[in-house]
Amino acid sequence: MSRVLVTGGAGFIASHLVDKLILEGHEATALDDLSGGTRDNLDRGVYFMQEDCRNFADIDRVIRYLQPEIVYHLAANAAEGKSLYSPIDITSRNYDAFIKVLTAFIRHGGKRFVFTSSIAVYGELQTPFKETDDPEPEDLYGISKLAIEQSLKVMSKVHGFEYVIARPHNVYGPRQNMRDPYRNVVTIWMNNILRGEPITIYGDGSMKRCFSYIDDVVDPLYKCGFDDVAGMTFNIGSSNVYSLSSLADVLGAGERVYLPKREQEVQEAIADHALCNKHLGYNETYLGDGIATTWKWAKKQGPQDPIYTPIEIDSKKLPKNWLP
Repeated sequence: MSRVLVTGGAGFIASHLVDKLILEGHEATALDDLSGGTRDNLDRGVYFMQEDCRNFADIDRVIRYLQPEIVYHLAANAAEGKSLYSPIDITSRNYDAFIKVLTAFIRHGGKRFVFTSSIAVYGELQTPFKETDDPEPEDLYGISKLAIEQSLKVMSKVHGFEYVIARPHNVYGPRQNMRDPYRNVVTIWMNNILRGEPITIYGDGSMKRCFSYIDDVVDPLYKCGFDDVAGMTFNIGSSNVYSLSSLADVLGAGERVYLPKREQEVQEAIADHALCNKHLGYNETYLGDGIATTWKWAKKQGPQDPIYTPIEIDSKKLPKNWLP
């Protein structure tokens, strides 16, 4: 049994990871400021601490108290497109939060740091993206993730701890935040449909993604903390390619509104998963099955009012449906 801290622990992916850690017998603590996650994502018996990772005094106190051997750092603002219009918030919630958690982790003798990055670091590179590619991110979110990866490698060399970098992509499933209007296309569209609204497609619907069901992602992510993979980076997710129009068909979407393609948005986000398959394994859920399970969950939640957060830079290029 290991002592494990999961930041962003009440969020979508992290709460499922906490479930897996507890199932496997580990002493897991979920830490979250509840800016995007919710306490309802966690079982009542899960040890939970509400803290903002950007407050170093609090994070240092928490890690000194818990003495975690392993930290999974998932706390972030993953709104890629919005990062171009709210750069301060994105940078603060991503890089600033990370460096303060990492500093406390090092100060108090942590053994392995698992960082959940993103294939956003690759940008518009030729697909499929490989972990050996030289990343060229297209937005400030991807830039912040790449800066974290590079910082983690340097600090590991100096301070001698282990690290693993996971780059999951287009993850969907139960517990995703349906009230977020900026990211997570599957549940955004489900909420649109539940609210009796048309779905919004940026561009002509030909944009390609590989949608990864949450259960499939959590198992390899869990192994990043315990298997003999220190110092490695993994793309984690599905290899099945769908256009956004095809996804809309699977969801059963009716009316569709087309808006201009968003600035700096990658047309094709398709990753190579050979390393993950070899070292961690990945069990693929058919998209139709994953969508059916997610629909069942979403209908129980019912239609949700979107929560719009501040935009730091007003611009004519801002998608019109990002404002209340």
